[in-house]
Amino acid sequence: MTTKLWRTLLLIVVLIPYLFGSPNQAAAAADIVNPNQTYTYELMTDNIRQLAQAYPELIEYKSIGTTLYGRDIWAVRLGTGDANVLINASHHAREWLTTSLVMNMIDDYAQLYANDDSLNGRNLQTLLKNSSIWFVPMVNPDGVTLQQKGASAFPAEVRSSLIAMNGKSTDFSRWKANAQGIDLNRQYPAEWDSILYNSGYPGYKNYKGTEPLQTNETKALVKFTEEIDPEIGIAYHSSGRILYWHFHTLEENLERDRSIMSQIENLTGYTPVKPTANPSGGGYTDWFIQALGRPGLTPEIGRYGGENSLPLSEFPSIWKENRAVGIVAAEKGFELWQKRVPVETKNTDLILMAPVAVYTKPDSRYPLNASLTAQPLKSDARIGNWFRVETWVGKSWVHVKHPITGKIEEKETKLTLTGKTAMHREPREGSAIVAELSPQSVTAFEQLGNWYHIHTWLGDVWIQIQQPK
Repeated sequence: MTTKLWRTLLLIVVLIPYLFGSPNQAAAAADIVNPNQTYTYELMTDNIRQLAQAYPELIEYKSIGTTLYGRDIWAVRLGTGDANVLINASHHAREWLTTSLVMNMIDDYAQLYANDDSLNGRNLQTLLKNSSIWFVPMVNPDGVTLQQKGASAFPAEVRSSLIAMNGKSTDFSRWKANAQGIDLNRQYPAEWDSILYNSGYPGYKNYKGTEPLQTNETKALVKFTEEIDPEIGIAYHSSGRILYWHFHTLEENLERDRSIMSQIENLTGYTPVKPTANPSGGGYTDWFIQALGRPGLTPEIGRYGGENSLPLSEFPSIWKENRAVGIVAAEKGFELWQKRVPVETKNTDLILMAPVAVYTKPDSRYPLNASLTAQPLKSDARIGNWFRVETWVGKSWVHVKHPITGKIEEKETKLTLTGKTAMHREPREGSAIVAELSPQSVTAFEQLGNWYHIHTWLGDVWIQIQQPK
C-alpha cells in the first residue's frame, strides 16, 4: 500500500468522529419527550430515566416522596451549577399539559447543551455550569392518573369513594385535586386560614384540607424546596395566559421581582395579575414568596379551557411562548445567588479527582481556556463549589461538582473486611460504586479520613471503613 493511500485512510479515521459524531451523541440528540399525546405518570417516569441515561453528566433525578397510592414524586436536576431554580408543574390534575411543557424543556435544553447551542442568546453550556434547574414535573401524580384514567386505575376498595367525591360521576375529566379530594395548591401555609371559596369537603376542586401541609405531596415539595434553597420558584398552572408574581411582597423586593416578572411577561405575552391587598393564599408560590423572600411566579398556560384539560392542539403555541422561561430563570437565579452568597475566605486542601477547567472568576462565562489535571491543591477562597487556587497564571477559579477536601495520607494500613464492602472510584459519599469486595483482609496504601485506597483487579479503588480492624 502506498504512503499516499495510508495517509488518506488515516485522515478518514481521524475525521469520522467529527463528521458523524459518536453513537452516544447521536442517541442523545434525538427527541425523547413527545408532548403531542396524553402525557401520563408512567410515560413521564420512563422519559425521566431515558433522559438521565442519555445525558448522564447533565441530568440526575430522585424521588422526593410518594403519594398516598405509592406513586413517586420525581425531581429532575438539569445542570451542574451552584445556583438553583425550581420549576414545578401539575399541582392540579387536569393541568397535566404543564408536565408535558416542563418535560419538553428538559429534553430541549439537554439537546442544546450537548450541541453547545444557544437559546435567546444564552449559551446552554455556560448557563448550566453556573445554575441548576430543578424540575418537579408532576406534583400530583395520583390526581393526574385519576383525571386521565378514572377510578379503575386505583384499588378496587376505594373506587366507590373516589366516584362519590366526584359527585357520583365516573367522568373525572374536570378533576383538579389529589386522590384524597384535597386541592394541593390550597395546602401551603400562606394565609391558609383565610383562603377564599373553600368547599368544606373533599371533592374535585377547592377543598383546602383540615390543616396546611396535610398531604404527602405538599410536605414533600416544601421539604425539597428548603433542601435545595432555590433563588426563584416557578409553578406552572393552566389556564388563561396570565402571570401571578406577587403575594404581600416586601417593598424592598418589589423592584427585583417586577423586573423578573417583566422578562417572563415579554417572553410569554402573558398578562401580569395586579397585586391586591387581600389575595387568597395557600398556593405554592404564595408560600415561596413569604417563606423565602424570593421571586415566585405562577404562569397560567393556554387560553382559558374551562373545567377540563387543555387540548393538545394548544401545545405548539404554549411551547413557543414558554420555551425560554427556564433559561431566563436560570440566568436570573445565578445573578441572585452571586449577590446573596458571599465569597468565604478560607484555606482548604482540595483534591481534584479529574481534570477541571480554569476560570478568571467564579462564573463559567469567564474561562481561561486551560485546565488542571487531577491533583491536590490549596484553595484560599470558596463560594458554593467554586474554589480559588494558585495556578501558573496567578489566582484562578475552578468548579468542582462534588468537592473532596482534606489531605491524603500515604500510609500502609491492614484492614479486615467482615462483610461485603463497596468499592468506589472516589473517596466520598454518593460516588459511583464499581463492584463489591467479599469478606477478606486487604492492605491500603493511602487514607483520607475513613476512606482507604487499595489495589484490586479493577485498578486502584477506595473503600469506606468506619472502624478498621
